[in-house]
Amino acid sequence: MAQKILTLATERGMVSGERLVEQSIATLCSVSRTPVRKALQVLAEQGLVAADAEGGYRLAIDPAMVPALDLEPGAQAEDEVHAAILRDLAAGRIEEAQTVAALQRRYGEGRLAVQNALLRLSEDGLAERGAGQQWLLKQFAISSDAAAASYEFRLATEPLALTMPNFRRDATAILSLRQSMLALRRMDEDGFNRKLFDRTDFDFHLLVARNCGNPFMAEALANHHRRRRAAPSGHVSTWRLMQSNMEHLQMLEHIERGQMNLAADLMRVHIQLSQSQRPRLAGRGVPSAFKMVAR
Repeated sequence: MAQKILTLATERGMVSGERLVEQSIATLCSVSRTPVRKALQVLAEQGLVAADAEGGYRLAIDPAMVPALDLEPGAQAEDEVHAAILRDLAAGRIEEAQTVAALQRRYGEGRLAVQNALLRLSEDGLAERGAGQQWLLKQFAISSDAAAASYEFRLATEPLALTMPNFRRDATAILSLRQSMLALRRMDEDGFNRKLFDRTDFDFHLLVARNCGNPFMAEALANHHRRRRAAPSGHVSTWRLMQSNMEHLQMLEHIERGQMNLAADLMRVHIQLSQSQRPRLAGRGVPSAFKMVAR
């Protein structure tokens, strides 16, 4: 979490002296404020942030100049096992039913690293405990057919989620998302920040899921987007990502204004464009349905 905070600050162009808002960080990272507060304390101990007289913390350094925080060896091994399982599962090199012992032998890592990697996969909906010592990996979620099935599911649910009668417009989350989307809009194709886009994309679709007002739909959509974020994905052109960011921004504006049917219509077009992955390169323009509306 401490590394995530530094990464967020860097991606948003923050500099020394700027205030770090716990709630905004918690919203962006999809966690409660407790781990954020603890992570800020860790950063304070390392002199990277300083306590603010008005409460909270401010950056004590330029985050872009700070090297990545050192991970403990156990955490590095966990990351490597997690990535290896995903690669092998997607390629069909391992069976869906696995035990911790079998994965230890395959990857040459300790029991704790394998267990933690499996727990992470479980949190993302890519694995679940089976009978006895078995774990069941969900190959269908990252197979060659997974993307098509994912788009079908999203087309059936995300536009509908936006039209739920109890949809709640979260002003804090909307503000944080707009800041990220506007930062991305200012970037050119050569300097486009894919990591910031990936995080903003996930946060936007999670906002739709969490605030739809129907707990069953919220759970299904949130789990799906966690799985989508964790699964390996094919290369998408930078131009399509830039276009997608503009589409997100347009939908966000309609959500903020309470124009939910318009937002739902644009969501449907957005998903279909992403599914085709064939942006109109000739004119390098945003489709007319997504032209920014003057305030």
